[in-house]
Amino acid sequence: MKVGVIDLGTNTFNILIAEKTDNNSFNVLLNTKLPVMLAKEGLQDGNISKEAFNRAFNVLTKYKQTLNKYKCDKVVALGTSALRSAKNTNEFTNRVKKELDINIELISGEQEAEYIYYGIRQSVDFTDENYLILDIGGGSNEFIIANKNKLLWKHSFPLGGARLLNKFKPEDTITSKTINLINEYLKQELKLLNDILLKHPIKVLVGASGAFDTFADVINYTKTDNPIQDSLISSFIDIKDFNEMYSTIIKSSRQNRLLIKGLDEPRVDIIVMALIFTRITIEIANINKIIQSTYSLKEGVAALLLNNTNR
Repeated sequence: MKVGVIDLGTNTFNILIAEKTDNNSFNVLLNTKLPVMLAKEGLQDGNISKEAFNRAFNVLTKYKQTLNKYKCDKVVALGTSALRSAKNTNEFTNRVKKELDINIELISGEQEAEYIYYGIRQSVDFTDENYLILDIGGGSNEFIIANKNKLLWKHSFPLGGARLLNKFKPEDTITSKTINLINEYLKQELKLLNDILLKHPIKVLVGASGAFDTFADVINYTKTDNPIQDSLISSFIDIKDFNEMYSTIIKSSRQNRLLIKGLDEPRVDIIVMALIFTRITIEIANINKIIQSTYSLKEGVAALLLNNTNR
């Protein structure tokens, strides 16, 4: 059996094509992403711009050709934060259904978090210890606390990188004053996380795909002049290395960030918000270890589909 999963995020649309193996796992045949930046022009009156929807439609047109090429038995397309909150999403999803025959399912933040957990389980060997999973998106950030036995807590916060950019509009080289404003805002907005951690203390942060893949690549380029190997589905990020990368990127202008190896152009703005959010999470949770996982939502959905588990 072969499945195609499209994760329609706020910044990028991601596609995974996988087929089942004999050992209840799956082989990845294709895993790629393209930028759409749904919030690039802002969310005027809660609406995604026509320009953004045109970018998104063009990407899905390419993905439709890819799905046809691989002859997938089942296709699932999941709309996340920006699409589920925009007032004019139906206009877009109806067009995609009519012209591309792709049915977009809008999922809640809680459901998104659960799929992320199932994806992380495919790449990280959990123990009895509790782990804090974080997926940083453009519209929302998902937190999950889990161990090898079960998912203990999950929550989606509307604090994604694109939303923070639109709210705070940081300077070309972000100032200490703006960083402090963002930190104070996040501490207030993350009180629920702080309260939950008193009940479920953790020491290890697992970063899901996206921004954490970029963190790992930038750090590895700094050390070896090479990106993280494509074959690795998880790796460790040293706290010291993270802090050094944070300092370098936070102090840099946009033009300088464009020159940083491992930092792709679509992420040069949002990476600043992702770093600030990650650092405040490390502080709140008193993290001493970071694991980067290349797997996230789409791998979780693929695992459920290929193992015949009801979603």
